[in-house]
Amino acid sequence: MTFLRSFITFLQKNTWLAALLCALPVFVYGLVFSQIALNVNYVAFDDILILGIIPGFEDASWLERWQRLTDPFPEHRLIFSRSLVLLSYYVFGKVNLVSLMVIGNLCWAGCAAVFYAVFRRLRLSLWYFVPIVWLWFTIHSFENMFWGVSSLCNFGLLLFAMLAFYFATHRPRQLWASWLFALAATYTYGNGIAVFPVIIFLLWVTGRRREFFLTAGVALLVGYVYFLGFPQKTDSLDFSDFQQVKEGLAGFFGFIGSIAALDAYTTDPVPLGLAVVAGIAIVGLFLWLFRRDILPLFRSVLGKPLILSPAGQFALILMVFVAITSFAVIYKRIPLGGFESLFKGRYRMYTALALVSLHFGALAWLVPSRRRRWGLVAVPLGIFLNLAILYANFAGAVNNRRTAIVQEFNARYNTDWLGVRMFDMDQAHYEKIRAYYQSADPLAEGWNPNAATDQLACAGDYALDSLFPHSDEIHVYNSKEFIDAERDYTDGPYLLLKSDSHVYASPPNQHALPFDTFLNMQRYFSRGFEGSFHQANVEPGRYRVYVLIRKNGRNAIYCTGREWEEK
Repeated sequence: MTFLRSFITFLQKNTWLAALLCALPVFVYGLVFSQIALNVNYVAFDDILILGIIPGFEDASWLERWQRLTDPFPEHRLIFSRSLVLLSYYVFGKVNLVSLMVIGNLCWAGCAAVFYAVFRRLRLSLWYFVPIVWLWFTIHSFENMFWGVSSLCNFGLLLFAMLAFYFATHRPRQLWASWLFALAATYTYGNGIAVFPVIIFLLWVTGRRREFFLTAGVALLVGYVYFLGFPQKTDSLDFSDFQQVKEGLAGFFGFIGSIAALDAYTTDPVPLGLAVVAGIAIVGLFLWLFRRDILPLFRSVLGKPLILSPAGQFALILMVFVAITSFAVIYKRIPLGGFESLFKGRYRMYTALALVSLHFGALAWLVPSRRRRWGLVAVPLGIFLNLAILYANFAGAVNNRRTAIVQEFNARYNTDWLGVRMFDMDQAHYEKIRAYYQSADPLAEGWNPNAATDQLACAGDYALDSLFPHSDEIHVYNSKEFIDAERDYTDGPYLLLKSDSHVYASPPNQHALPFDTFLNMQRYFSRGFEGSFHQANVEPGRYRVYVLIRKNGRNAIYCTGREWEEK
């Protein structure tokens, strides 16, 4: 105990070390962003569809402009992202998707600034803020980090929601500001509509009756306008279907605890099961911290105000917001994709928010001695989770960058590519929109993808291990060679299928080595790579298989001696 007290005293006296630890994850986050962000349409075509607001907008009437800004996509109102797209275009004459990502990630950093504003009011040692920074600046949600429009939608929504909650809890005399930020959240992304109900809940349970009725009136007006012309709802959770209810219950907690799965794209039932357990633990621990106020909370529903500090109120409504979002996602996603569909990379930011809520609850409700013990556990745990997530997901982020490059390549050089047609557009429209953000086309450098031949000039031969069909995909594997990225993470070995009339590319999916192997070999990526082509996207014909190796920003094509016939 003497050693522990001495250690705590040392930490309290050396706040510069806490400040350094707060800065470090922000630096790492920014470094990862700078290495992977690219001005290219991401894996889905959302960027292309949202940039579709530009053609004809200037010539439209004011009513038509409002309608185009608020047009549902598919069940979201995206004024914030569409407005920034238009602003970027009219100011600079083009739209740089990396610039949109930067703004989105600044919104993410802005949430951390709001957390610090809440934390300062607690008048605690900066050491207690260290876990929040490490938990927040993980790359778990790398889909949002590197997706121009999605970063604006998801991170923008969270910033507006956090500001709305901050003013509702810490600046009660400026409730009008909370309304404005709740309105911005509502028209930034779908679950932003939940911000008003959360604030209304807070006002009622804390006995602010006048503000409750005023806010409820504003929310009703906003909700009426928001749902005007809303599209027909899609399938939702069927409570009479036991299987859906079972998956929904597991998904509710798995969504909240998804940080325990580490890998943002895993479908392995073991880590997904750990996510469910982690979600139950997070909710259970939050209720334990809040246990003295659970009964008063129920009483507050009947009229007796709940007495909570501003930080306690903030922690409570953060968890309520996460719970509502989790329920909304399972309500919509379970019928469409089942349990596994709840673990998309772009959803992972809510598990970080749940942990931030839990940490604020501990700071607000624990007695000093227990709070110190909490901090001693939270700091190393936050650092460990951040670094484990970084290791588990960096390869996935690199693979997604290459996938985005390949997707643009396939859309550009195949006029009948299903990947474009499934989004109700043709190649001419795709190219029209692509001209607004003027992305590079690195895989087409040094040769002509449109050449009407299946014979390409080869720099040499490249042997592949295997080529075979599986689950409606063409799979290619090579386990022998390792190709380092030299200039940037566009470098790598890409697979090509070339016929007289079509050319398709596949990205080189590379995987992270086990951590102990990484320590022994000082290498992150495993040797070799794998590629795949969806057969639905490959038109019938006979194709030659090539490997395009991009190294130090230059392309070289190699013959493999392999052919594929798609029937």
